[in-house]
Amino acid sequence: MFNLLKIILSIYYKLFYKITIKNAEKFENSKGVVVSGNHLSNHDSLLFFPFFNNKIRFIAKEEVFSKPIISNFVKSTDAIPVKRGTFDRACINESIKSLKEGINVGIFPEGTRSKDKDLKLGESHNGVSLISTRAEADVLTFAIIPVKNFRIFSEIKIVFGDFINTSELKKQGLKHDEITKIIMNSIENIIKSEK
Repeated sequence: MFNLLKIILSIYYKLFYKITIKNAEKFENSKGVVVSGNHLSNHDSLLFFPFFNNKIRFIAKEEVFSKPIISNFVKSTDAIPVKRGTFDRACINESIKSLKEGINVGIFPEGTRSKDKDLKLGESHNGVSLISTRAEADVLTFAIIPVKNFRIFSEIKIVFGDFINTSELKKQGLKHDEITKIIMNSIENIIKSEK
């Protein structure tokens, strides 16, 4: 099922969009890192599967796991379900387990899609900081930048930014709120540099 999904997505994005990827090697060479970026649409996580060979498990709201047809594709990506609005220990533990096994985990710190056309980041949560520090895993920031708001035949940029050693920041005494702000600033700087 996953290979079928990759083929479908590859054909779709190559036919209907121009995909530009910058600093791809940062992700392709990564193992056991938290990949964290802005969240604009359903495209965000889907863009990773046809264009990268490196394994990544995205955290996804548990509701999509019960939708007909969609759930089959979501499960094939080995996504990690999360109960939004709660302190989901099962999600946190599964994410940490994957990271310690060398598998990358994708987390959108905003938690939900931002509808701001200027790509301004929304309110962030501390999940990235919490999971990465507990797993002693670095964070790799990225940004999805649609040149014309995901219109057909327009360009979509995937740009990777900085590696952030959140465990070291925690040892220095920074709180999760402060670490989250550093992560969000990194994502914001990517967006500003590409606009």
